[in-house]
Amino acid sequence: MMQSPRPVHWLMLLYLSLFWGLAFYLIAVALRGFPPLTIVWLRLAVGAAVLYLFMRWQGGRLPGDLGWWGRFVLLSLCGNLLPFTLITWAETRISSGQAGLLMALMPLSTVLLAHFYVAHEQLTTRKLFGVVVGFLGVTILVGTDVLSGLGGGQLLAQFAVLAATLSYAVNSVYTKRLPPIETLVVAAGSLLAGALVLLPLVLVVDRPWTLEPGLDAWVASISLGVFATGLATWVYFKVVSDCGPSFLSVINYLIPAIAFAAGAVFLGESAQPYQFIGLLVIFAGIALSQSRRRTVGRFAD
Repeated sequence: MMQSPRPVHWLMLLYLSLFWGLAFYLIAVALRGFPPLTIVWLRLAVGAAVLYLFMRWQGGRLPGDLGWWGRFVLLSLCGNLLPFTLITWAETRISSGQAGLLMALMPLSTVLLAHFYVAHEQLTTRKLFGVVVGFLGVTILVGTDVLSGLGGGQLLAQFAVLAATLSYAVNSVYTKRLPPIETLVVAAGSLLAGALVLLPLVLVVDRPWTLEPGLDAWVASISLGVFATGLATWVYFKVVSDCGPSFLSVINYLIPAIAFAAGAVFLGESAQPYQFIGLLVIFAGIALSQSRRRTVGRFAD
């Protein structure tokens, strides 16, 4: 059953925010020993192996018909391969702060697409206002100076990030429109499909047998696969299944908020008064954008 978010769903969202936020650090460590395509493939392969073993332990099986594998490939393209590649390329040309700000536009893409393609996800004035307020809060938090870099010679990289947000939004909406299926099965199947699609390109471009990665790169890559890809993908599908794509999209507000809080509390980074105001505005936007509803879901429990 699709439902209003409960505390467990907010905990799941917190998990995704933490490990998807931590993924940026892990990627930086993994890059010491692996090229980007190999890192993406390792994430998908390790994540698929973890979820496949978990799925089999739970008694689940991957479907045998080609129709489902076509869906798995599409899910992996929209949710992993395309956005991973676009964001990684874009961040070689624009700052991470600017990329994070542009990623915060994902909730707007999601609520607009969900309005037309997902039942019971109609766009209301309150929800739209909440999305706009949340984006404003992210802008205040990361600093309005990132706005000065928009446009100009970096326009193509900025469009790449926007395309990634649209890809994530399409993936969330498409996930909700899938026929009934267990969340573990669709999570494992999509990661496995992505790993199989990417493997030939990795073998040709990166020639991984010639690499000599250190232990730190291996640990970072495996951690990415287990926590930020495998388990995170299962949690992602579970959240979309239970609460819909619009609820999941607020993660793009939570990640910068968590990064700010962690830096201030654990790293002793300076925090300006305007950043606390931005944090409050983010929370206000999230509260406004979450409508209370209870409708029938499409995933099997």
